[in-house]
Amino acid sequence: MHIRQMRGWFVRLFGMFNRARREREFAEELESHLTMHIEDNLRAGMSPEEARRVALLKLGGVTLTKEHYREQRGLPMLETLLQDLRFGLRMLRKNPGFSLIAILTLALGIGANTAIFSLINALMLRMLPVKNAQELVLFKLDAPQMPSGASYSSNYPLYEMFRDGNQSFTGIATGNTVGRARLLVNEPGAVAESVQQQRVSGNFFSVLGVNPVLGRTLVEADDNPANAQPGAVISYEYWRRRFDLDPNVVGRQVTVNRTALTIVGVAPPGFFGFVVGAKPELWWPINALNDPNLRRESSYWIRVIGRLRPGVSMAQAQAEMETIFRRQINDVAARSTSWTTIQRRNHFDRHISLEAGGAGYTGLRRQFRQPLFILMATVGLVLLIACVNVANLLLARAATRRKEIAIRLALGAGRFRLSRQLLTESVLLSLLGGAAGLLFAHVCLRGLITYLPRQSQTALDVAPDARVLLFTLLVSVLTGALFGLAPACQATRLNLTASLKDQTGGNTSRLALNKMLVVTQVALSLFLLIGAGLFVRSLRNLRTLDVGFNYENIVQFSIDPGDGYSAQQRSDLYKQMLARLEALRGAQSATLWSGGGVSFNVSVPGYTPAHDENLSCNEMAVGPQFFETMKMHILFGRGFGPQDERAPAPPNSQSAAGAPPLYAIINQTMARYFFGNENPIGRRFITRGDWPIEVIGVTNDAKHMNLREQPPRTYYLYYFQQPERGGMTLQLRTSGETVDYSATIRRLAREIDPQAQVVELQMMTDGVNESLAQERFIAQTASFFSLFALPLACIGLYGVMSYSVTRRTNEIGIRIALGARATDVVRLVLGETILLVTLGVVIGLGVALASTRLVTNLLYGLTPHDPLTIATASLLLLAVATLAGYPPARRAARVDPMVALRHE
Repeated sequence: MHIRQMRGWFVRLFGMFNRARREREFAEELESHLTMHIEDNLRAGMSPEEARRVALLKLGGVTLTKEHYREQRGLPMLETLLQDLRFGLRMLRKNPGFSLIAILTLALGIGANTAIFSLINALMLRMLPVKNAQELVLFKLDAPQMPSGASYSSNYPLYEMFRDGNQSFTGIATGNTVGRARLLVNEPGAVAESVQQQRVSGNFFSVLGVNPVLGRTLVEADDNPANAQPGAVISYEYWRRRFDLDPNVVGRQVTVNRTALTIVGVAPPGFFGFVVGAKPELWWPINALNDPNLRRESSYWIRVIGRLRPGVSMAQAQAEMETIFRRQINDVAARSTSWTTIQRRNHFDRHISLEAGGAGYTGLRRQFRQPLFILMATVGLVLLIACVNVANLLLARAATRRKEIAIRLALGAGRFRLSRQLLTESVLLSLLGGAAGLLFAHVCLRGLITYLPRQSQTALDVAPDARVLLFTLLVSVLTGALFGLAPACQATRLNLTASLKDQTGGNTSRLALNKMLVVTQVALSLFLLIGAGLFVRSLRNLRTLDVGFNYENIVQFSIDPGDGYSAQQRSDLYKQMLARLEALRGAQSATLWSGGGVSFNVSVPGYTPAHDENLSCNEMAVGPQFFETMKMHILFGRGFGPQDERAPAPPNSQSAAGAPPLYAIINQTMARYFFGNENPIGRRFITRGDWPIEVIGVTNDAKHMNLREQPPRTYYLYYFQQPERGGMTLQLRTSGETVDYSATIRRLAREIDPQAQVVELQMMTDGVNESLAQERFIAQTASFFSLFALPLACIGLYGVMSYSVTRRTNEIGIRIALGARATDVVRLVLGETILLVTLGVVIGLGVALASTRLVTNLLYGLTPHDPLTIATASLLLLAVATLAGYPPARRAARVDPMVALRHE
């Protein structure tokens, strides 16, 4: 039965094509039957007229028979829809001005929604370009004591336990953070270049289910520390750029930093691993360096991803991984007998959790999740305001078609049929707006991705896919139905007698609907203005915040000398670079520092902590003249000097027993916390490895890591006391001259070591702006869309008041004829305008006060109910809306009484 129904449906569908031929054939067949019936009737003795009449009665009428045939051979609903679409296109061509304004308005609203959704799709929804991505699982470390509460990092010994001890996964792979490395192709005349690279486990490609386009992928043998010539896989894009798609690239020898590798394969186009927003050009074995720190249990620096076995649930895998994790937690705790109570509690409070990994990993997801959803709501409201504007346009347009619609109704057309026709026109208008919105979304996306970190701006794939196109289509259809439904229903509720006589009458219901829509626009606009104002003021508070140091006119960068550098060589490299930097024209001072720093628990002789008290302090390594370069102040004691420098410790030296103390400068917060009002100079505290540290100075508080938080307890160590520390960031304070130091700094680094690479070179102000990327993103984009919504609301208000003035022309003429002054008429119309705006403001304030508390965590230095922001937004909206209502009021005051009294 179902097959017969499907066959019938397809026959009907294909019956819509070649209709002219089918109609002609059916007409010929019908005429043949009619002729035979007439001949039979003539032989029966009927007259020719009677014979034809009886034959037609027997056939049921030619026209009716043709109609039945068309219904059986086609799809009437689809045919009617096509007719409505053709008629709608003719109507849009007939009114090009109206069509253009409506399409542009909808294009901006739909395009903004598509742009934000495209970014959400790229960061959160798009699946990795690998086999059966839905089977992938990310491992996450839940640690309540961490600022974010969770981390996707693991240590290598734990990864090995997961990989070797599980029964829930077909494979578990790992990779470190994508970063830059120096790559040299071993050929005459080749020059080393900086490439994006990722160190991965040997089973990385097999777990992800990725096959190469050339050669092979990495295997376990490549990841063996004993392998003297491990393999490497390059990206398709790098193969095309560097080797011009040369098929003989497999087997080429390259040197990454100071490690010799052999290119064994090329990854497929579009593959980037599992880190969204990164674009590695090279993957090489994680064990290729044979780094002794690789297996340190305290070093969490890799990310783990696995592929579930068929039939294994996430809950089953979670239970198994937690069991394995507990085993390592207990083993480490048993060996750490010197831990404090808080250290032990924090250690046991950690848990491993699993989450779906089909969309990959990215740190941008946590950073931009809330701002993106807030902006999605914002552009949704902007689209709603645009819909209200188009609805008002359609209501005005329906007024010009009253006679046409009345004639249709008088001739027997049903109200439902007419409403469907008008609704089809609205949806068609919205679909055209959606098509144009795709172009606007492309332009908008180019601006949105500039708020992402620089390395992610080119790596993140924001091209529209099927999900984005489907979203745009659904939004367009729903938008058309939303703004077209009320005007369609309103247009068919006519007084036929008045409409056929072409009398305007008093269509109060339409005017009431117009006013209700305008009040809605005003309320939504105020809500958006208040939200944008809060975000803008928060950003301003953060930008004008006293961070404790001066970051203007500072150039900062890092030097990557590659692997194999000893601590002494790295120390000498930094000393030479600092000396050359200070000799540059316009240079004031140069220093280096370790960046944001790491936290360690400390113990202070003479200070008795409370039970489970958090004694962690932030440790930062700095170079000479750090405080002078940053324009910080030594409040007590002295700064660091050459007398604090020491030779590097012997390799693998971890013991602090019997060692002389290190010297530290502490900030005011740490001094007050542990020493109160006492002089901290000369006092000591103990930190990692029981190393004694002596305080030689106190500096002012500074926010080096997070502008939103209070300065943490911080101590600064002199880098050259312990040059075993890894890479540092160099900083050069200049006089502020417009000099480009980029080429000079890179030249100086090459002169010291031809293999050294300068990376992450930027002005410190740019670094601070990047740290405020989330705040800038939401403040600037919310402001843009809110200021876009404001004129839309004012245009809607202007249109409604203009229609109101036109409708009340007779009344206004009578008032003027009876002696009303122009100011009285202006006051009358403006009073109605202000009443509508005030009602919208009251509703908007209620919505804003109820919902702005949801963004409390995104604000800084003000409350969600900040009176200045609310008052400013309300006054701005009242002023602009009043200006929008003035032209109709002025036009009403100039009405000629004689013309007005004759107005129909």
